[in-house]
Amino acid sequence: MKKILLFILFFLIVFSPVYANAAKYFCTGVTNQFFITFDKKKKTIIVGDNNPKKYWTENDYIFWHSASDYSVYEYTFKNSYNKLSGKLRVKSHHLVTSKNNWYDYKCVIGQ
Repeated sequence: MKKILLFILFFLIVFSPVYANAAKYFCTGVTNQFFITFDKKKKTIIVGDNNPKKYWTENDYIFWHSASDYSVYEYTFKNSYNKLSGKLRVKSHHLVTSKNNWYDYKCVIGQ
């Protein structure tokens, strides 16, 4: 009986951050690295130190937009099966030149 209780306690301690209301991922790519934090209760995301943005979901994907000066950014985040990691794809569209750039990041859940 003690072994079962210890196993359940261990399982809850190890996997409880995955199902919390906020999930924080550390993303790395060729150009830079940063944290992104998803607040599932408010359906907002914070990228680095920026202001929160609203996001929407479809299946295992999370989407959001942002803009600065002459560029619009489209973000697509794909969760892994266990939600401990993900892939972030960013499309940068320059409004004056109409040039599109794609940036890929690998993200892992952090504390």
